[in-house]
Amino acid sequence: MLLAGVAASLVLACGSGPGDATGSTCPATQTLTYENFGQAFMQAHCSACHSAHGPESPKLDTVEQIRANKGDIDKSAAAGPNGVNTYMPESGSVSDADRRKLGEWLACGAP
Repeated sequence: MLLAGVAASLVLACGSGPGDATGSTCPATQTLTYENFGQAFMQAHCSACHSAHGPESPKLDTVEQIRANKGDIDKSAAAGPNGVNTYMPESGSVSDADRRKLGEWLACGAP
């Protein structure tokens, strides 16, 4: 009985990390920029923990830091044709539509 409980806990823990790459692509008509999307998204959903004053890494205060971590951000919080990643933010407060925008913005290089 105890072993069954331990095994169940291990199986559940395996799904508690970042997902796979979303497969997002940069649309030819992309209009999202750091100024009109990325900065507000990061401030609303990421900065409380991932800023210079926050407890978590990576730090995502600047667009350069975001670009350097775009693959991890995609696997943690974005959505695309291959799936929706909801590992971050922990509150889960981001709509799938905004996660898709995030995926596209990152796929375009986070302009």
